[in-house]
Amino acid sequence: MVGNGLQGTLLSLRAHAEGFPVFATGLVMSAYYLGFLIGCILVPKLIASVGHIRVFAGFASLASSTVLFHGIFVDPYTWGIVRIISGFSFVGLFVVSESWLNSIAPNKLRGQIFSAYLFVVHGGLFAGQFFINLVPVEQIELFIVVSVVISISIIPITLANRPTPGFEEPEHMPFKNLFSQSPLPLLGVFTSGLAGATILTMGPIYAQKSGMENSQIALFMGAYIMGATLLPLLIGWLSDRVDRRLAILAVASTSCLIVALIIGLPFSYLIGLIFVLGGMVTSLYSVCIAFMNDRIKASQMTSVSASLILLNGIGCCIGPLSAGLLIDHFDKDAMFAMLFLTFFMTAVFGVYRAFTGRPVNIEKQGDFVFVPARSSQMVIQINDSE
Repeated sequence: MVGNGLQGTLLSLRAHAEGFPVFATGLVMSAYYLGFLIGCILVPKLIASVGHIRVFAGFASLASSTVLFHGIFVDPYTWGIVRIISGFSFVGLFVVSESWLNSIAPNKLRGQIFSAYLFVVHGGLFAGQFFINLVPVEQIELFIVVSVVISISIIPITLANRPTPGFEEPEHMPFKNLFSQSPLPLLGVFTSGLAGATILTMGPIYAQKSGMENSQIALFMGAYIMGATLLPLLIGWLSDRVDRRLAILAVASTSCLIVALIIGLPFSYLIGLIFVLGGMVTSLYSVCIAFMNDRIKASQMTSVSASLILLNGIGCCIGPLSAGLLIDHFDKDAMFAMLFLTFFMTAVFGVYRAFTGRPVNIEKQGDFVFVPARSSQMVIQINDSE
């Protein structure tokens, strides 16, 4: 995750330094999520065929190699192809790690293991931001750092002395069935994906166009990731005590207010707001997962989560692409204007569903579980088994 966190910020800044059109940068960054979506479909079949260790070693090697191509071939077309491969590779690493955790975790320790996993994921993303200060982004050294960090991850899993777990590929539930259950969480996970991917990939460009130095950009992105790590714990606790439709409405409305305030603020205030926005975006995804979980059988959760992740991934693909197009045609603030409109539509639909949807008794709601949007459907299996 250190390598993944550094890679995203590095590519955005390097693309800007090389004079790529912002739309081309958005297209390149969206390509990662296209690969991620393809991987969500194909990787489970591959694990079932050849096993966890071979898949992890193969995809870690592939991810490590593709990073270097960014530094060698500085071209948006090449980068787009390589980013698809990178997204495909990383989802392979996520699915292997999460399905292995799911198989070995005792029921009593499942929550603790899952929490530790989430903090490792976000801690790695956070730490990766600050490597950006080591050398100028125009040099190849940072790409080498990313490659080395990813390569090191192969060592513990290939030397593990535990038997590899079995693997069952989850079945998928059509969107039509999900929509009939409740449409609000579908819009919520799409919005979360669009907003999260936009900020993580195009945020560095926004920060650079705002006049920030690399050290400030690292702090800007780090604040977003830290908010995404810490605030969902509080928001989740609150969502367990109210109607989750109101929780989704509150998160979307707060996000709407934040992105409206961000434009034109000085750096010191911006850091605080982007910290809160990180918590809102990540919480929206987790609350929507909990919302859907309250309305379906436990046995359906894995298949439902696969469909929700697919919808989230579609939002991830659209977000950076749209932001790049808007920044190219208007200015940097158009990115947050797009996010404002997206959160506003989610909030309006939340108001509508609060009055027309079928309520769930608060006492019968399941416990909130923090689910990172970048993970695979296996994370939901870990929680669903508690």
